[in-house]
Amino acid sequence: MGMSETINKLDYFQKKKDDLDKLISNLEKEYSQISVMRIITFLVGMALLIIGISDDKMATGITGGLFLVAFFYLVKKHSDVVRKTEVAKSKLNVVERYIKRFDDQWREFKETGKEYIDKKDTVSMDIDLLGDNSLYQMINVCHTEYGKIYLVDDMKLKFDSINENFCKRPAVEELISSLEFDVDFESAGIRFESKNKKFDTKKLCAFCKDENIGNIPKWANVCRILLPVIEIVLIILWIIGVWGYGIPLIGFLILLSFSWLTTTVTAKAIEPFYGMNNIFDDYISMLEEIDKQQFESEYLSEIKNIIGSDKGALKALKKLNVISQAYNLSFNPLIHQVLSGLILWDYQLAYAISVWKKKYGMVIDTSFKSIGKIEELMSFAVLGIVRDTGWGEINIDNVDKIALEAEEIYHPLIAPDKVVSNSASLLGGITIVTGSNMSGKTTFLRTLAINLALSYMGAPICGKKLVSNYMKIFTSMRVMDDVAGGISTFYAEILRIKDMAEYRKNNESMLCLIDEIFKGTNSADRIVGAKEAITRLAGDKCITIVSTHDFELCEIEDYKGNRATNYHFEEYYDNNELKFDYKIKDGRCVTTNALAILKMAGFDVLEQNC
Repeated sequence: MGMSETINKLDYFQKKKDDLDKLISNLEKEYSQISVMRIITFLVGMALLIIGISDDKMATGITGGLFLVAFFYLVKKHSDVVRKTEVAKSKLNVVERYIKRFDDQWREFKETGKEYIDKKDTVSMDIDLLGDNSLYQMINVCHTEYGKIYLVDDMKLKFDSINENFCKRPAVEELISSLEFDVDFESAGIRFESKNKKFDTKKLCAFCKDENIGNIPKWANVCRILLPVIEIVLIILWIIGVWGYGIPLIGFLILLSFSWLTTTVTAKAIEPFYGMNNIFDDYISMLEEIDKQQFESEYLSEIKNIIGSDKGALKALKKLNVISQAYNLSFNPLIHQVLSGLILWDYQLAYAISVWKKKYGMVIDTSFKSIGKIEELMSFAVLGIVRDTGWGEINIDNVDKIALEAEEIYHPLIAPDKVVSNSASLLGGITIVTGSNMSGKTTFLRTLAINLALSYMGAPICGKKLVSNYMKIFTSMRVMDDVAGGISTFYAEILRIKDMAEYRKNNESMLCLIDEIFKGTNSADRIVGAKEAITRLAGDKCITIVSTHDFELCEIEDYKGNRATNYHFEEYYDNNELKFDYKIKDGRCVTTNALAILKMAGFDVLEQNC
């Protein structure tokens, strides 16, 4: 996607925001007007109705009745406006979040994914896939539990088959161009998430998949039919004058008592659905957005077929919604007791749920998973919407010598007006990156890794071109000590490099990114240790990239005698002001800038050639 297309998408969201602001303003005015009209029509209607009845004035009474009809219409209208406002505000929320992603404002998003990080998950921390100021924080549009699980697993590079992720690419590309769908679908997800706290989706899915629970016993099914029929017959006989009201009243009390005493029988079927009425409208909205969209990619079309088929999730949820609306009557104690005493209401609900479960139960878990998959794909599409992106090419064939070629790739988490792109061509073996402080060495390593990870996930890359063999990624960057565990920073780094060396024994393709190797020890030990470690990792099936200030490492050779490839970053001075171009260059660095940076920080230093 070119820069002009990115700008066009920003224009789309800014116009969408203006339209939604106007819509919400109009809806709020309409809300206020209806609220006033509701009060007026109710008061006038009640007054005219009372006058008409007390003074025996039929016309006045009828007029009052019409005002009350208008009142109930306004109540319905008021509810519709509330719903429309809720939908519009959730869409505005989505649009505003997209606008913030075009620059650095996405860093204020509260959900960072850091709760999913564990100590062993060093790669996702080192290259900012998860955690504060991470890729997850920037692109996440998941509002269901499954969506977040799928996205996090990919962020941790946990996937069964990279080929499956490649199949997602056409779907991601389609979603990049489907902005209206993206906004509508995520806004429904936001509404769903805000209400889902009262409902346990996992519990429902487990209930629906277990054939041994939720079915009422045969004797209960007989009672469900027989006892209400007897009670209805008793009521009919009372109405036609065969006997007094006492007999059907006794029957009513028997049914009511029976319903109370056997609550545990019906609760097993009904209880898992408690609270689901809060999420039906928005969950069904998500399914409807999928069903009405005309997808072209095979991946999305398959999901749509699963949801919209005759026995699909959308039809299943709509039928369950009808049962849920009936269940809502149970929250009115008076109506619930009357229905229980007449027709064993809870038994009828339990039976309806058991019938629904047998026909549709298995699709519920599939529907949650399908929505989660689309949320994951939409998260990847975010990058293609707010950044100038391309697609990586990953070769998964086993080869004798691996390679990575990158053209004008850049870091997705740096604002477009500040980021600098770079190109590089790397082969299996040793690459040493030197450069002054703050010149861009570490960012370059992370840029390579995060774009490679995006390719593995099936997401677009930030750059023109990335062609690479599939390599397991290892990093040693944000290495920290563990005081409680008695592990120093130096030892923690050794453990990371040891993991690399152990994997290297398998002769599998791997990428090792080591930032400022062994910086936690003295210079003499650092150089000796670094040479030993790097030499052990070197090989045709391992690209080892090391950033360092130790120029001695620039001459390092692998076990075959192949010299390391050298790149560097450097600074320049403009009117005695230290500046950086952040462009990678061939060869080793020949400058330093530590003293200049000390001067920038306000320290007095001796005048030397900085």
